[in-house]
Order: sequence, then structure tokens, then C-alpha cells
Amino acid sequence: MKKVFIIIPIIFSFLNAGSYSEGYKLYKKAKKELRHGHKAQAKTLFLQARDKFILAASNNSSSALVKLAEIYCNGLGTTANKAKAKEYLDKAKKLSGANPTDKCLQKLK
Repeated sequence: MKKVFIIIPIIFSFLNAGSYSEGYKLYKKAKKELRHGHKAQAKTLFLQARDKFILAASNNSSSALVKLAEIYCNGLGTTANKAKAKEYLDKAKKLSGANPTDKCLQKLK
């Protein structure tokens, strides 16, 4: 029975890492598309990244919470929502003491 309790957290940590990693790749690709003026493609990619970050955040990934805060603070692929951004940022700070470098998030402190 103890083996089951050990295996479950390991499985969830792999799922969490995969979700964040996939989300980060999508996020970086979206930023690149945005720089090239491809707003529609960037929006789609940001929304896909957001979904991956939400999954990772549900498994207590502070990095995913910070990225979610950035997405909502800057309105990347969605309408800007400072209250939601602050909520995600506060959760990240509680988990790991996150100190974001994003200018929008620094104003939320």
C-alpha cells in the first residue's frame, strides 16, 4: 500500500512538469508570433499556453502561476484582468516566494 502513495505524487509531478514545459513552449512561440505581427496566431497560442499553465498550476507549480499572472496582467490572448493576475501572483508568492520580473506584475505588488 505504501508504494501506491509514493507513486501517485511522482506521477503528478511528471504531469505537472510536462504541462508547464508544453505551456512555456507555446508561450514563447506566441511571443515570437506577436513580435512578427501575427496577432491571431499569437492569441491562439497564448490561450493554449494558458490552458497548460492552468493544469500545471492545479498541481502547485509556482512558475505556471507566475506565467498565468503575466498572461492576465498583460492581456496576452485574453482580456487583461489585473485582479485575476494578482490572485495568481499571490498564490505563486505563497508557494515559493516568487519575485517576477514582468513590469506589469511588479506594479501589482
